[in-house]
Amino acid sequence: MTTSYNIVLKKPYISKKIEASAFKTVLASTFQTAYRLYLITNDIKEVQEFGELEHEDYSMIALVRTECSAVSDAKRQIWAIKHLQPLLRNKPRYTLRCSLTHKMSNKEVYRCNLTSINQQEIYDQIQECLDDVNNIIKIHEKIN
Repeated sequence: MTTSYNIVLKKPYISKKIEASAFKTVLASTFQTAYRLYLITNDIKEVQEFGELEHEDYSMIALVRTECSAVSDAKRQIWAIKHLQPLLRNKPRYTLRCSLTHKMSNKEVYRCNLTSINQQEIYDQIQECLDDVNNIIKIHEKIN
């Protein structure tokens, strides 16, 4: 059966700027590296797993990705550095991905993708995905 993990979705906004000592490193790196550093500074996890499946016939991917937008001090800091400006195009959103794959045939039996800005919608969909996966596993076990 599935094991669910409690995840905490933070607001998808980067507001704290990077400290001066670490910012020197950012100047020499790509905007993707800077983005990850902003996530760490703001204590935001980019990808969080919300479930795991231990089953001999099926494998599951269950995760939520948080995409953040810059605001406040962080936005001003990013705007000042030309090679970081692609970060200003990021839109705040959560993307849920859940899929159940049959190992022997490698066919995807269940898939759910949802993109939303609403945290509660994501939390509700997480529970629905886990329930759907559990139901599919129960049906499979009744057949075999």
